[in-house]
Parts: sequence; C-alpha cells; structure tokens
Amino acid sequence: MKKTWFTAAFLATVSCGFAQQLRISTPLHADGTKVTIYREWPTRQLIDTPLLKDGRISILLPDNGRAVYSVQLRKPWANATVFSSRQPIDIVVGKDTQVVVKGDAVLQQLVTFEKSLKPLEAEWSKLGMEYGNEQDMEKKLALNAATNRMATEVQDKRLAFALKHSGNLAGAWSAYQYAFAWTDASLSRLIPSFRQQPWASATLAKLEEKQAEAASNNMTGQTAPAFSLRSINGDLVSLESLLATNRYVLIDVWASWCTPCRAGNRKLAPHYDALKKKGIEIVSISVDEKDELWRKAVAADKIPWPQLVTPEGMKSPVVAAYKVKSLPATFLIDKSGKIIRQHVELPELEKID
Repeated sequence: MKKTWFTAAFLATVSCGFAQQLRISTPLHADGTKVTIYREWPTRQLIDTPLLKDGRISILLPDNGRAVYSVQLRKPWANATVFSSRQPIDIVVGKDTQVVVKGDAVLQQLVTFEKSLKPLEAEWSKLGMEYGNEQDMEKKLALNAATNRMATEVQDKRLAFALKHSGNLAGAWSAYQYAFAWTDASLSRLIPSFRQQPWASATLAKLEEKQAEAASNNMTGQTAPAFSLRSINGDLVSLESLLATNRYVLIDVWASWCTPCRAGNRKLAPHYDALKKKGIEIVSISVDEKDELWRKAVAADKIPWPQLVTPEGMKSPVVAAYKVKSLPATFLIDKSGKIIRQHVELPELEKID
C-alpha cells in the first residue's frame, strides 16, 4: 500500500517580465508571526521569512518568470502553494484555518481539477484506513483490490491532467510534484511531452531522473544471480538445479505480510499445473523473518510450487542481488539463466509456447 500526502495546492498563472506581488491576510496569527516562503520550482530555495503586522504582509517575490512557491505559517498551521502571477497573489486564511488563494485562469484549472478528485481521495483514504485496521486476510485482500483500483483511477486522472496542461505551469508542477508516483508507462508518455517545453526543464529533469532510477533497477537481459536457499521442507535448493530441469523459472519474491503478494499467489495457484506442463517452474522466495508466519501463509493460500526462504528478510543478499525494492517482485528466467522479463503477470505466462 502506498500512502499519499495531499497538501492544499492553489496555483496562480504564469508569465514573464513582471513584478510578482504576494499578499497574505489572516485573522488567526499574532503580530510577529513568521511567514516562511520557499521557491519550490524550478529549484528549491528559501526566499524570505517576513513577519506579520496587523495580520497582513505584502511583498514582492524575486522571480520575474515561471516559478512555484510554498508559503507556510504556524500556530495555527496554514500553508499554500502558489504560482507566479502577473496580477497580485492573494492568500487569505479564514477563521476555520481554510486557505484560499486568488489567481486567474490557470489557478482555476488546477483548483477545479483538485476539487474533482476530493471525493475519490476521501474514499481512497477511508478504504486505506479500513485496510490498515483489518485483521482478516480475506477482507484485507478485498480492500487491497479496491484501494488499488481507486489509486489507479486517481493516478490516471493526474496523468491526463499533466499531459493536457503540459504547456503551462499547472501541468509542469503536477508532473513534477507527483514524480515519485509515476509508473514506467506514465513516464514514457510524460517525458516526450515535456521535452517539447524548454521552459519546463526542471520537470523534465525530475521525470528523467525517475526513469533512470527505474532503469538502474531493471534486471531484464542480465544473468540471474545464483542462489541456494532452504526450502519449506528443509532442503537446499539452487537456481542451477531449477534451471536444469525446467525451460523457464519464475522467481517470485514475497512475504506473508504483503497483501498484494498473497493475492497474486492465490490467483496463480489454480494455473500452476498448466504452467508446469509448459516447462515453467514457479519458485517463491519469502523474505519473512518469522518462520511460523511464512509457513502459515503458504498453507492458508494453498501454494503448490516450491517455497524457499531467506531469513535475512529485505536485507538478504538475494534481495540485493535482484535489486528488489518493493513486493511482490517477479523474474522470468530462461534456460540459459538470463532474466527475460520482470513484473510478470499470468497472461504473459500463458502466452509462452
């Protein structure tokens, strides 16, 4: 499960060659309260820490072009993210601590979009809390599937927004801000789009950094690292021995506490015999540090293929060798010992002749 932190993001329009006036008013903060202003994009830098007087501040921001700023007040906490603007940027803190930022058309595009996501995000958050509190594995699996569907829907909408608005700062900031969450498929669409926007080089660099990070962890085309691990029956099983008797070996790195892993195992189990006849052997490597939890999960999920364990957990040499960063992690290895696919799904396995 991934957790997402949602800030109040209110953005104003973009232009060049103008003085950017920022005005703040608040009835909740005492005179002398410090306002912390950072430029967040294209580079992060502390801009100013002015003090409130009579609940107000009016300053000129230093940039005369495209920039994103964060503005923060404490006791009570209030914050906003704003874009540079030809017209003054007004941040108003209400008595209920709600923050309103007034801007123009680009601001309204983003505000409207973020508002449209709130019902989905609220439901996503609710399901996430239920998932975290649930102890029954069957219910946990159902909640995990529901949260995944909702997460995908939210991310698909964010991707569509960033692509549609790649020509202005609303899209560039959205793509930059959510770089941590973009999938390889999303990056492959975003990067070409922002290559066409020379002014958005900070966003392009962030996306390319994310893509390079993913590529550095990609083992496809490499020789599979050798291993010899204890099976659930106490025998030592090596990758070499598995390759000697099978056309392909699918390595599945998982854990009893990983709900998506458990869901994947249960989905794959009924197809094991058919895959085995194709010459595909599945071998699970658990990173459980508690032996009894591993054994209990194998029995509960009725997993029919060989089960191995690496007791060092996520600090295991096998985990490091296969560059596993999250679970589940799957690697399809051919007869020669080469990794030919990662993140393999059942439909891909079924297509193998």
